[in-house]
Amino acid sequence: MIPDPALPAAGTNVLVHGLGRFGGGREATRHLLRRGCRVRVADGSRSDDLLAVQHSFGRAEIDWQLGREDLELLDGIELVVTSPAVPDHNPLRQEALARGIPCTQECELFLAAYPGRVVGITGTNGKSSTTTLLHRALQTAGIDSLVGGNIGNSLLADEAEWRESQIALLEVSSFQLERFAEHRRLHGAVFTRVGSDHLDRHRTLSNYHAAKGRLAAAATQFVVHAADDPVAAAFASEAKARGCFTCDSPGPGSAGIVAGYVQVRSDDGTKKTILHKNALRLIGDFQLENVLAASLAATWLGAPTHQIGFAMATATPLPFRLQLLTTIDGVHIYDNSVSTEVESTRLALAAVKTTQRVHWLGGGKSKDGDHGKVARVVAEHAVSAHVFGAAAGPFAEHCQIPTTSHLTLREGLAAALEIARPGDAVLFSPAFASFDQYPNFRSRALEFHSLVRDRRSGTHRTVTDRAADTTHS
Repeated sequence: MIPDPALPAAGTNVLVHGLGRFGGGREATRHLLRRGCRVRVADGSRSDDLLAVQHSFGRAEIDWQLGREDLELLDGIELVVTSPAVPDHNPLRQEALARGIPCTQECELFLAAYPGRVVGITGTNGKSSTTTLLHRALQTAGIDSLVGGNIGNSLLADEAEWRESQIALLEVSSFQLERFAEHRRLHGAVFTRVGSDHLDRHRTLSNYHAAKGRLAAAATQFVVHAADDPVAAAFASEAKARGCFTCDSPGPGSAGIVAGYVQVRSDDGTKKTILHKNALRLIGDFQLENVLAASLAATWLGAPTHQIGFAMATATPLPFRLQLLTTIDGVHIYDNSVSTEVESTRLALAAVKTTQRVHWLGGGKSKDGDHGKVARVVAEHAVSAHVFGAAAGPFAEHCQIPTTSHLTLREGLAAALEIARPGDAVLFSPAFASFDQYPNFRSRALEFHSLVRDRRSGTHRTVTDRAADTTHS
């Protein structure tokens, strides 16, 4: 039997390909060193943040090869740990596969070594919120748990805290799942709605869905998904239990809403009331679905009803997820800067629209080239649109509401605030990827927060007529 590549023996020559900016490559390197492996780290970039990571290792015996991705890096290598951000067509990855060198990834290093139970959480939108809600519920109930993965924390960093009786909540992306080893097994799988995203990476919608489905195939005890999600419902799984969540009355083994109350029903029909939906501090029906998914999973993991309810009632939105950020001159500023695709923006627009006129602020780089799809969604819910970056021109050609086009986020925010009136809302929900102007969505989000702070303090710069090209459709 071939040994598991994610459990390399001491002395194995390992290439960590793609150091990354969120800790995965760094913690994979530390984990491999603890196992006694000989590690080479390669990344096509030599940016300051990666050099800072290199410096943090001090005198550790690592073969650092930042700024390189040539094929000679594979000489003498017995295992490659590839960053999820490295695409399959990358020449170095292709050469490793051609040479028959085993390849794995950071999350599988964790899964192979972790002694406790693991619940994976994925979906198109709401992964991090659902993961965090489930973690809150388990913590409130006194159930030992860890949280990490795609949410931004490598669980390899918590190795000293690992326990056999513990539950690890692992948020996983489609990038990670498409390389999931078929023999991987997890305790449970929780799906938020599975729609369309990252077609620039996966090429087809069926490839994207197939990647997500690998999580259901890995689950042994339970799978949770939306009752009316045909994609997740079709995922094959040999898990012992399958439960659904719905905003209607739930059936046995499911979660739903009864007379305004979040309710979980056991397989025998026993009703467990969690809390009234009006007690939530989270905005939007999509957040209510996240609460339902987390409540059902927490119940199956042994958390008492009243403690799940307390955890949900006291939960606040994660940073950059839909929330009221501030008010400027009577205009409510909402932040949903996590959005990089149209469905999350649609949900945010629909939630804010219920009480206010909405002026949409967004932009960036399209993942699939379909600017018209975003324009139709925005026009359905907003009274004006203010778009910046690479999408500005193409979006304006399709949008049927007053639209302004801009080079920068700063200019777009200024235009939105200029047209908005007291009682209106400005919603920043980009709907496009950040890579035309920013290294990641977080960098773009932090700039938005900075610009809003400047506006509140009166230190902003005025947009000139030349900077804003206004079009009306």
